[in-house]
Amino acid sequence: MKSGSSDATERGRDPRRRRRRRWPALAILAAIALVVYQFPLVNVTILQQCSRYGSRSGTELEPSKQFAWDTINATEHLEFHDCFGEFQCAKLKVPLDWFNGTHPNASVSIAIAKLPAQVPVNHPDYAGPVLINPGGPGGSGIALALLEARQLQTIVDPSGKEGKFYDILGFDPRGIGFTEPHARCMPDDPSAWSWQLRESTEGILGSSDAALGRLWSMTHAFGSACKQHSDANGGPDIKYYMSTASVARDMLEIAEKHAEWAVEESIRITPPRPTFSRLPGHQMDAFEKKLFYTRGEVKLTYLGFSYGTYLGSTFAAMFPDRVGRLVLDGVVNAHDYNNGLAQGSLHDTERDMQSFYTFCFMSGPTICPITTPDSTFEDIEQRTQRIIKSLYHNPIALNTDSGPEIFTYSDLKGIIFSGLYTPTLVFPFLGQLLAAVETRHGPLLEAIASALHTVHVYTCSGSNNGTNTFTYGVAQDAILCGDGGSLADSDIDSMDQYFHLLEDISPTAGGIWAMLRMRCSAWPFRPLTSWGRDSLFHGNTSHPILFLSATADPVTPLQSARTMSSKYTDSVVLIQDTAGHCTLRVAAQGNGLRPTHFAVEFEFYGSRE
Repeated sequence: MKSGSSDATERGRDPRRRRRRRWPALAILAAIALVVYQFPLVNVTILQQCSRYGSRSGTELEPSKQFAWDTINATEHLEFHDCFGEFQCAKLKVPLDWFNGTHPNASVSIAIAKLPAQVPVNHPDYAGPVLINPGGPGGSGIALALLEARQLQTIVDPSGKEGKFYDILGFDPRGIGFTEPHARCMPDDPSAWSWQLRESTEGILGSSDAALGRLWSMTHAFGSACKQHSDANGGPDIKYYMSTASVARDMLEIAEKHAEWAVEESIRITPPRPTFSRLPGHQMDAFEKKLFYTRGEVKLTYLGFSYGTYLGSTFAAMFPDRVGRLVLDGVVNAHDYNNGLAQGSLHDTERDMQSFYTFCFMSGPTICPITTPDSTFEDIEQRTQRIIKSLYHNPIALNTDSGPEIFTYSDLKGIIFSGLYTPTLVFPFLGQLLAAVETRHGPLLEAIASALHTVHVYTCSGSNNGTNTFTYGVAQDAILCGDGGSLADSDIDSMDQYFHLLEDISPTAGGIWAMLRMRCSAWPFRPLTSWGRDSLFHGNTSHPILFLSATADPVTPLQSARTMSSKYTDSVVLIQDTAGHCTLRVAAQGNGLRPTHFAVEFEFYGSRE
């Protein structure tokens, strides 16, 4: 991998100026590292980019694009309101329990944000919404829509004037973001934030001889407290109703209700001729055909990333005849996911890490200062590992205008792991960071210290103003741990064995990824709907599924895509020879080129019409 920055150097530009401009971005990476190694399934690209829109306490847009969710009500039919500038927002009221009918009077308010299509709904080429999910579990579909909907729309819409035009529709799944009720375990935001800081201070697994025992005890204390908090509140608890199967059913309802809305909106814009359906021999045009909506026949068009592929695979298995176009990027192996993440997620992680060493080797010392003109690939790898280990017993002491900070072994490992998600964006920064850690001083570390201090201090806002509150990864635990089999019988010895198993597979990520299984071993809730058994993940879908995979994905290896494709009739795997998590996002971080091959596949692949 050769950086384009070397061309700039050859043209006489000062590479130090480029590095200074990029330091704030790396500081952001440092700030999110704590979140990444606590909740590594959350898509790192979203975490990075969400810094432009808001903080942990909610969404903060420029005044002309702010929107208060508490100003609209949840309804059983979609009612869209202008929001966030060019978007439309709604709250859809759905049953709390789709499958068992418990608490029949309880409901969930699904928050939706839609970027409308480039043509009106009564246009012959209007094709309806593409639902999106950013992964996690626990990621906000609304955040994804606000950040990437325009780019995604550019990809799926036709490159010329002919073809279909789509809305891009993001929604927050149950218990997440602006969807209500929230999944909570703590009585208030300061309590949740303080506990998260206590856990993060212990570091990742392997960061000390005491880390496993302390984190095991803290995780189980949190699980017990969460159950006690739930029991004390009484009434139905959303954490029992957050299974992926429930969210898949919510997606079907969103598709149905949006189809109803589109018919009503078409009639409002262009009322049909009153007698067109009664004229003998009348041939309906495309607009008139749109008005014949039949509930139960609408098909889902969906684009899911990472965990969002598990959600898509679940939908395809539950409702194979309702699959329109499903594109699943960065594919999760359902068997691995359903069995406590087992050991299949990290098989390509070190291949991704090797791409960093290749980047340094090809770029040279100007771009990657941990190399020299005479360095070999092995030299760069060994130097990187020495720098990482230098922090194990000796974190870097730092000062900020707001107070003291330290940069730890766990901080650096978290940044490296997050960088593997988005290598094109992060690898140049990572080379600079490792060099700064080696010297243990410099402006870059000062910038990181300021960013870390920001996330170490809880700031209480004066007003909630309809924004979501800090829930400390509860949604991720509820979904991930609820979907899989119970790990309640696990003990600390089996956890230690699992951690070392992952460390052997991926020294870069094993100590981070193993923490997910540890959290599930302490999770006290079992969902009322346990649909996701391995034997159910297959289907002959009404349209074939398109799976996308990179060749060096840090958490969803290529083999997972091949495994899942084998379970769905006529599906295929489109492989992109790149490093990083999810092919579309990796492509978007490069030269900004439109991946036209995907647009073609999205529109035409596998049509049986």
